[in-house]
Amino acid sequence: MKVVSFINYKGGVGKSTTAYHIGCALALDHGMKVLLVDIDPQTNLTFLCATPERWEDFKRNYGTLESLYRAYLNNQPFNIRDIIWQDPIEKAGRKVVEGLDLIPSDVRLLGIDLDLQLKTPPSNDLTSVANHYVEQRTILRNALRPIQGEYDYILIDCPPNLYLVTQNALAASDYYVVTALPDHLSTIGLAILEERVNKLNNDLKYAAGIAEKEVSTPEMGGIIFVRVRLGGGMITNVHQRKMNEIRGMYPEKVFDNYTTEGIGYSEAAERALPVFLLSGSNPRRVADQYRDITAEFIRRI
Repeated sequence: MKVVSFINYKGGVGKSTTAYHIGCALALDHGMKVLLVDIDPQTNLTFLCATPERWEDFKRNYGTLESLYRAYLNNQPFNIRDIIWQDPIEKAGRKVVEGLDLIPSDVRLLGIDLDLQLKTPPSNDLTSVANHYVEQRTILRNALRPIQGEYDYILIDCPPNLYLVTQNALAASDYYVVTALPDHLSTIGLAILEERVNKLNNDLKYAAGIAEKEVSTPEMGGIIFVRVRLGGGMITNVHQRKMNEIRGMYPEKVFDNYTTEGIGYSEAAERALPVFLLSGSNPRRVADQYRDITAEFIRRI
């Protein structure tokens, strides 16, 4: 079993779409058991899996990821199974992606980071502070531990920041994958992101050593380019130059496969279905691209 976070400092770079379609392809094409975890308050991954109406019903009856952190803040026990939505993707009332489960997100996660910061250690001695530092960053990891053996992959969709909830995702992960458009704004933060993640890893290891606790830290699993622009059937010069530049900066880390611009994604999102389950040339083209990306994902991670 492997846990992978999808992340980038910049929003709108295909994190949710990529995590979603890799997860669906793992389940549909490879027969794997997959858990999607949406930690972004925007709930994009959640709404790729289900309509807002079905999400409201699930939230009312079972809760969301926000319930886990609220239980931690209130010093209450919590069973992560209570908020796992089994096989949430439906078409005409029939489950169509068996083997893919979801922990949905909630806009109320926006306030969780501040609430976590306001929760202070019981004392100011070094061991207590270190223990508190580790505890606040391993809430998700500890909650997922009892169910990890039930899945082949757990894929976590992160917001475009490195706040405490995102740090929880990284601390729970074996790898992190960066999605990016091949343009200046989407890739300018790659080096900063890698530096910040490495610092978080080192800080967590240091605090865990003082607190005498064991932690794991993620390594970069790869960079996936999305919405690559074509002209005359070829990648445009601007995008090709940027892709070559990033490959030079991160040898062996950039995926060979990528997605191109297309409208198949919006068609699928409107129906809360993966592109693999839609007919037509546009969905078919992007479906083939994500199948290739998923096959490479399995080889790399």
